[in-house]
Amino acid sequence: MPIVKVAVAPKASRAKSERRGSNRGIYSNSTKEKGPESMEFTMEEILKATRNFSPAFKVGQGGFGMVYKGRLDDGTFVAIKRAKQSVYDKHLGVEFQSEIRTLAQVEPLHLVKFCGYLEHGDERIVVVEYVLKEPLGNTWMVSVHGKVLDLATRLDIAIDVAHAITYLHTYTDHPIIHRDIKSSNILLTEKLQAKVTDFYFARLAADIDFGATHMSTQVKGSAGYLDPEYLRIYQLTEKSDVYSFGISLVELVTGRHPIEPKREPRERITAK
Repeated sequence: MPIVKVAVAPKASRAKSERRGSNRGIYSNSTKEKGPESMEFTMEEILKATRNFSPAFKVGQGGFGMVYKGRLDDGTFVAIKRAKQSVYDKHLGVEFQSEIRTLAQVEPLHLVKFCGYLEHGDERIVVVEYVLKEPLGNTWMVSVHGKVLDLATRLDIAIDVAHAITYLHTYTDHPIIHRDIKSSNILLTEKLQAKVTDFYFARLAADIDFGATHMSTQVKGSAGYLDPEYLRIYQLTEKSDVYSFGISLVELVTGRHPIEPKREPRERITAK
């Protein structure tokens, strides 16, 4: 299969089809009135919601740690992300606080809703809305009924993600760079609406009001989705998210992962 080259722009999106509904008001939510301090859970609440972190409630894991499905006292189902307990990871506290600050200030249609957090001793836990469907990376070509998604549905999913990225870059009080846009961080609802999750690598963008065009930072992200320029010179801008979105778009359209080591050498990298 030949290498695919793409150019994408999240802000250039089409109107939704009627079956998905309108995106009117998608950017109308600004920051929440309540700060993170009003969303803190107790350890007792977390243990009750997860039945003491029962393996039966585990639904996934990532670079941040384990993810559990939990049920709060009011019956609400949530995703509870428990950070890896590593005393050697000096960056963990910074990345945890980054996700808390980011999630506490955003609540558009296509980003997961922040419900609260816990920081106590070695425990760092983030509680967000539970999205029933699997990540896009596990179902990028298949619907809940096992049928291949048609092109219009895939386009709708791509537009949802584009709206989420546009919101982060443009409509928050200070632009936010996600830094880890990839298919496994795109969740699908029962109606196949996309929601972007996992903000523990997120960073505030450079302050253009003071003439800054980028920030220098340690490289974070996932192999195959990383912006080559960011990887080469360590200068982070919103364009890095746009590149990662482009790779995810190729994956969505072609059904191929960014890196497929079992293929012939010239076909192992899908897009570059």
